[in-house]
Amino acid sequence: MLILAVGIGIVFCIIVFICYSYKQNQRSKYTSEVYKVFKGQYGRGSVISMGYAQTNAFTDPVTLMLAVSKDDHRVVDAWEVTQEEMENSCRSCEEYIGMDLIKYYKENQERIEKSQMMNQTVGRDSAKKQAFDMAVQQILGKLGK
Repeated sequence: MLILAVGIGIVFCIIVFICYSYKQNQRSKYTSEVYKVFKGQYGRGSVISMGYAQTNAFTDPVTLMLAVSKDDHRVVDAWEVTQEEMENSCRSCEEYIGMDLIKYYKENQERIEKSQMMNQTVGRDSAKKQAFDMAVQQILGKLGK
C-alpha cells in the first residue's frame, strides 16, 4: 500500500514537472518571437536591451524590452512580456517612453547610496522595475556609460 502511494506521488510530480516545463517552453518561444518583431522595428536607430525578473518562485516572470535612442539616450519604446493564467501577452509600457536613462540611473544610484548611508534597507522592487533596471544596466554597458 505504501509503495502504491509513493508511486502515485512520483507520477504526480513527473506530470507537474512536464506541465511546468511546457509552460516555460511556450513562454520562451513567445518571448523570442516578440523580440524579433521588436528588434526589427527598432534595431537600426536604437540600442535594444532586454531585462528579466521574477520576484519569487510563485509569481509570474516579467520580461521587459527597451529601445533607446543612440543620440539622446531616451527610451523610444518599451514592451513588457508577461504570462497570466497560461496566456502569454505583450503590451507597451508607456510609463517608460521618453525617460532619460542617464538621469534615471544617476537618481537610482543616489537613492541606493542614501539608503545605505542611513543604514536603511531599500524596499524590494517589483519584478517590472527589476527587469527595467536590468535592461538599463545592459544599455548603459552597450553605450559605454
